[in-house]
Amino acid sequence: MKSAEYKPPNNSNSTAATSSKTSNKRVTNYAEILAQWIVDIIALPVTFITHIFAQFVTPGSSGTKILGAMGFFLGTLLSSDGIWQTLFQGIPMFSWFETTWIGWFGWLTLPFNLFFWLSLGISALVQVMEARSLRGKRPDQAKAEFEESKQYTLSSKPTANIDLTTALWRDYKVAGMKERHAGGAIALFFWIFDLTTTFFGRNPFAYTDPGQILGCLAYNFTTMMAGEIGYTIWRLTK
Repeated sequence: MKSAEYKPPNNSNSTAATSSKTSNKRVTNYAEILAQWIVDIIALPVTFITHIFAQFVTPGSSGTKILGAMGFFLGTLLSSDGIWQTLFQGIPMFSWFETTWIGWFGWLTLPFNLFFWLSLGISALVQVMEARSLRGKRPDQAKAEFEESKQYTLSSKPTANIDLTTALWRDYKVAGMKERHAGGAIALFFWIFDLTTTFFGRNPFAYTDPGQILGCLAYNFTTMMAGEIGYTIWRLTK
């Protein structure tokens, strides 16, 4: 009787199966990588545009600074039209709510006109002063000035002294108030100046159609506020 011979296990089938699985896994990985590359390439323009828009909405970024500067310049340019017409008797620079305007050829000659640059400079000054009056002081600045002012105490009004002492006591009592009142008066002057030049250049009540009257009013107030809005945005991005 023959004894049973020991036969080693045949690993050829298992090795082939393992090799096949490994190859399939590699193919799957390559396919996933290739698909990811294709999606990334397709999404590249969208991602690029998204990053561009993010630059214009992120505080302190270059995009917001560009928007603020453009808003301030365009607002100043719109506001300068009223100054250009009122102070220097120039032809309207824009055609909106005007019977005539300087035209495209006239725009080519404006940079060579000194009065245009004067109008633009005056308009920029008006926009800055109006924006400052609207913005007011920052809380930290107001707090610092308040804390500093508390150190100055005032005694009762002297009665048994010469007139010079009484006058100096009064000066000490109202110290700083003249500058405060003068600042308010200057701000009021610039607002009245802007309002006068804007409505003198484009009188909305010269129209009879209510729609044109409302449209001209809205346009006038927009030209007055555009520079302030742009300047405020520009200041917030610094």
